[in-house]
Amino acid sequence: MILRRDPTKALQVGFLAVLVVATAQVAWWILDQRALARGEQDQLVELYESDASAVTAFAELWKVTRGASLDTEAVALAEAVAGFPHLTFDPDAGIASVRPGAVDNLADDVASRINRYAWEGGFFLLVLLVGMGVLTRAIRDDAQLRRRQQNFIAAVSHEFKSPLASMRLSGETLATRSTEPDSRRLGERLVEDGDRLLRMVDNLLDTARIDDGRINLRRESVPLREAVEGVTAGQTARAAREGIAILADVPAVTVEADPLALESVLGNLIDNAIKACSAGDGREISIAAHRAGTEVVVEISDDGIGFPPRDAARIFEKFYRSEDEGTNPMPGTGLGLYVVRRLAEISDARVVARSAGPGKGATVTVTWPAPRT
Repeated sequence: MILRRDPTKALQVGFLAVLVVATAQVAWWILDQRALARGEQDQLVELYESDASAVTAFAELWKVTRGASLDTEAVALAEAVAGFPHLTFDPDAGIASVRPGAVDNLADDVASRINRYAWEGGFFLLVLLVGMGVLTRAIRDDAQLRRRQQNFIAAVSHEFKSPLASMRLSGETLATRSTEPDSRRLGERLVEDGDRLLRMVDNLLDTARIDDGRINLRRESVPLREAVEGVTAGQTARAAREGIAILADVPAVTVEADPLALESVLGNLIDNAIKACSAGDGREISIAAHRAGTEVVVEISDDGIGFPPRDAARIFEKFYRSEDEGTNPMPGTGLGLYVVRRLAEISDARVVARSAGPGKGATVTVTWPAPRT
């Protein structure tokens, strides 16, 4: 949920989690290396003392078994001890001991290694922290820029909506009250263009609200047939002027959805189908639905321009318009299907699209949850 509502905050939380884990790993690595170095030092000290004990025992055994003179013994033991630079030998007492400087050298070496581990780990954490700070700042600045852009688009869209509605009303009045054919055609054209611009404005506003997490949906049981009839009623005349027939076969089923969200999803899908038919010389749009267990499946098909199968997922991206080699891009702004996908996600619905290829039509399937009984 946090990723859907505020991706920047989600990334910041993710970076903090990575930093905490990395800090814990580096601290554990330093402590583990410190313990390992200390352990190796203790083992070497024990080995040094064992060597000293062995040399002392060897001296006693040499004196007893060989009966050698003191000078001969001293020379032989001195040659033996020379192979152990960490030992010192007292020829008068016949006792070998660990050289004090050898233990000090071990301690210095261990301290140097521990300091090196600490500096390396600290440098790694510093680089990680600086990198995350720079990346977080860049992401925050980008999010602020996008938010300002969205606020600008929303403000401009609001400013557009009122004059567009007034112009549409004037065109509708001209189309219904004028007795001249040319005036009626002009009025109908104004109404059609006004509707198209108002749909674009609504999509812009919906996109801004969805991206900012400012859209709240309520769940209720909505009769699907009535919703489809209400949406198609406003699209039939426009489709007829394009020579396109809208055929609906929707049973009396209900879906659990927000009525306005359901209307927006159906309206955008039908609007997209009309554009696809107009661009691809299509003549028919079919709407079908059926219940499948705890879900209601709605399919909207057209015989229009279609799209490459590889674009099945990408057509729901913001501002994306399918464009194959040698064909014109899909008409529109690329926001309608994005709004459909985002509203479906928020409503716990699923939407998928499929097409056999350019010029072969397309089918969009929306699966809504059915009301619990």
